[in-house]
Amino acid sequence: MTANRKSGKPPAAHPFPIGFWNYCPAHVLNRESVRDWADCGMTLAMSPEFDPDKHNPKDLTAILDAAHERGIRVIVCDARSYWRALKNGENAYRQGSKQAFKDFGHHPAVMGFHVGDEPDASEFEAACKAMTIQKEIAPALTPFLNLLPWYQGVETRVGFADWSAYLDAYAERAKPAFFCYDCYSQMNPDPENNAWGYEMYFANLRLFREASARHGIPFWTTLLSVGHFKYRPPKEDDLRWQINTAVAHGASGILWFFLYMREPHCNYRVAPIDEHWERTETFEWLSRVNRTFLKRHAPVLVNLTLKRVNHVGKCWGGVPLLDGKGRVLSAHADQPLIVSEFADGNGNDYVAVVNNSQKESTQATITIGGKHPKLLRIAWEGKESDTGQSRGSDFARVQPWLAPGQMELYRISASA
Repeated sequence: MTANRKSGKPPAAHPFPIGFWNYCPAHVLNRESVRDWADCGMTLAMSPEFDPDKHNPKDLTAILDAAHERGIRVIVCDARSYWRALKNGENAYRQGSKQAFKDFGHHPAVMGFHVGDEPDASEFEAACKAMTIQKEIAPALTPFLNLLPWYQGVETRVGFADWSAYLDAYAERAKPAFFCYDCYSQMNPDPENNAWGYEMYFANLRLFREASARHGIPFWTTLLSVGHFKYRPPKEDDLRWQINTAVAHGASGILWFFLYMREPHCNYRVAPIDEHWERTETFEWLSRVNRTFLKRHAPVLVNLTLKRVNHVGKCWGGVPLLDGKGRVLSAHADQPLIVSEFADGNGNDYVAVVNNSQKESTQATITIGGKHPKLLRIAWEGKESDTGQSRGSDFARVQPWLAPGQMELYRISASA
């Protein structure tokens, strides 16, 4: 299929990945559970935890069948594929992984196998080794490993003095298809003025984006959907803010922590599906945020590459303030903004603006430069619409109203 300049690239093979962490054992969920995933707007899921000594492979296969019917890809959580299984020796790990692949790896719903979560210094080499073994056994699949987020002092925990060096070492030794990490500081109290708030959140987006650019591989991030510790239970504005700020900084895949509560734990609260196995208000909010993103911006964003991102009004995490040296000449509002410039593979330029407040709506003013430029708004189902704007021979200006965390995305047309 050949795409013209206006319509962009051909559709991606898979929809924008939006998934969730799953800690349920395989006997707790069944094929009917997949309805929760679809209703919540998930295009990706972690399978329930499978242990061949405890569970029947047919039960997990039935879940994979249901996921495939709904177009949901699955990361298989199989005890035989975790890096910790290497403690029994590499030969044993290879044999276990080969059997896991035989049981599930040929299923069309499977994206890959879960290798593990947040390795520290003592686990780093085993995690990287497990990733490479998984690729040898199943080169057509994508093994999944989640990294720690950066925070002050974490270098000691991972065994590297510099976070960039840590990510470089991971990329070189594990050969991942993408980076992935989790960060929840954005849901701390008073995040705008708290070092363990926006500062940590945006520093991680910057550091992983920079590593992504150095190594030519995408990055994903895990966002928060359940309150715990000091993190507040996110409301709809918070959920919208999280997904749009992450995407505006280049994240090309999103996971939510998590979907199923199962039973009360510590001070965890208001999970999308709670300890009574009931859908909460968080489920409804998360469903609407996910499905709106997938229906509107995702069909276009999945084919775009981030070229630059700037903050407006106030910056966090080392992300630079807008300097007017890109396509966006100026931007302002009474709330902080994020302005991102993207491009597709056909030479089309795009600009996104996100309201970087979790609480307040704002009207933004965005001015872009060029030769007789025009801004075409990405509307429902990724369709383009002409939008009210001021235009001149060398500028175009729009003034969208933005809810907390709302994104507006435009294609820049250079037609006279």
